[in-house]
Amino acid sequence: MNQATLETLFNEHHERLLAEARTMLYDAEEARDVVSELFAELLQRKPAVEAGREMAYLCQSVRNRCRNVLARKSLTEKVTHLYALEQATVTEDEETERLDNLQKFIRTELTEQQQRVFQLRFGEEKKYREIAAELNISEVAVYKHLVAAITRIKKHFKS
Repeated sequence: MNQATLETLFNEHHERLLAEARTMLYDAEEARDVVSELFAELLQRKPAVEAGREMAYLCQSVRNRCRNVLARKSLTEKVTHLYALEQATVTEDEETERLDNLQKFIRTELTEQQQRVFQLRFGEEKKYREIAAELNISEVAVYKHLVAAITRIKKHFKS
């Protein structure tokens, strides 16, 4: 797929792809991000797509990217929900002690990259793409670092 073809596809199908993403994500900004990132990646990779099948390829790509966004959101929502449940039964002193223990564990047991990703995501509430851009890594890498960090934290504090 060359640049001219890609520009034509963008001009012809951008709005439809955006509507598809908004339908799945219920968030106009995330939908724009998904569609923009798709075209940016296509511009870099230039995949071979069968003539006449470009729209099907684009729609499926948007749906797959939206599913990935929703899966990442699901993980974040689970962590937030678990934290909220735990906070409902904890006194202020216990909460302070737990937070201190968590911060100590993060500083001493997580890798530097896991610490940075964790802080940017939960401390500064940045989106995956923002973290990826800031740390110059892929969104998949951001996701993997968060999963690894959360898994280690859960395992340590479960015992």
